[in-house]
Amino acid sequence: MNSLKLIVVAICLVVMSFAISTTAQPSKSVEVNKLGKKVFEDNCVVCHANGNNTVEATKTLKADALKANGFASAEDVKKRVLEGKGVMPSFKETLKPSEIEAVANYVWTQAQSNSWK
Repeated sequence: MNSLKLIVVAICLVVMSFAISTTAQPSKSVEVNKLGKKVFEDNCVVCHANGNNTVEATKTLKADALKANGFASAEDVKKRVLEGKGVMPSFKETLKPSEIEAVANYVWTQAQSNSWK
């Protein structure tokens, strides 16, 4: 019976140490989100501070406006960043592909979680 308890305790320790080691390191999504936020602040905030739109007031980056304007995913945001449209310029020559991916995911996540402030 004591050996069974020791085995259970050992298994628990192994599981706990694995959980601690995986949570102690930042995940890739956290790093991508940091990059997306930085790219947004460096390139987009002039027109889109707090998810708003200083040029076309109805075309904000908030979930309901994105949906109303035909955006259904981060891929749609990525396409707009790449190609631009109307008064929004294309950023395909300005930003790296990883930056475009990160900022599109950042914008989409902010909108879906209602995190624009």
